[in-house]
Amino acid sequence: MIQLSAQQRYAALQVMGTQLWVPRVRLVGAAASQPCDWPEPAVKISARERVLATLMPAATVVTETSTETQVPVSEPVVVPVPLPQPVEHQPAEPLLQVQPLHVDVWLMANGWQLVMENLQGQPGLQPEEIKLLQNLMMALYPGALGISAQQFFSWPLPGIPVDAGDEGEMSMALRAFLTGARFQKVQLAGLLVFGSRLNHLLNNEPSRQAALPQIYTAPALSELLQQPQLKHNFWQQAGDNGLRAAFARSPVVI
Repeated sequence: MIQLSAQQRYAALQVMGTQLWVPRVRLVGAAASQPCDWPEPAVKISARERVLATLMPAATVVTETSTETQVPVSEPVVVPVPLPQPVEHQPAEPLLQVQPLHVDVWLMANGWQLVMENLQGQPGLQPEEIKLLQNLMMALYPGALGISAQQFFSWPLPGIPVDAGDEGEMSMALRAFLTGARFQKVQLAGLLVFGSRLNHLLNNEPSRQAALPQIYTAPALSELLQQPQLKHNFWQQAGDNGLRAAFARSPVVI
């Protein structure tokens, strides 16, 4: 029986068109789950144990007989067979532990989401970051454009077991958050993602994960504040890749 990771199980179910929520923890006051009689997985035998089982017994008995004379059978001669040398197993490389992720999400009145990694681990941005975003919104959307909602994403959730190095599950959780019920009241027009880490997570195998609107990327807020040249480069890129035009023509929907 092949044991699949949580990410592989989710991917297989998505390919079959099945959406399934898997309970991880028991909520207070919730009814107890019915136990499933799952077969126990077969015990795996290591390569060394298979070699030993093939070469055992360690001694072979050889009997000598004489064809010329009718004499009793001589004493058996024991020919020792050397045991195989122990197989040296290379230690498996440890999985890299994925760092927790905290994200502030602003839903703008024109249906755009601003997705920003929060290095503080608590909801809310620094005053200088808020001022930077306000100036950027005024440049991208001439006139008044308010904020419809502010949400905070944190991964992993408290008490939820996560395999070390399982970045794919973090990516799926973030995508599910951005397309979840809290944002389904409005038709999302686009995403403006700040930072290379978030850009990698949201563009990681998108065909197997929740669908997102058009994604545009920008340097992290901390980088824009510390390196003014990045602001100039981003603004030029925003014109070349169509971000400025797409953002400005999105009507206010909230």
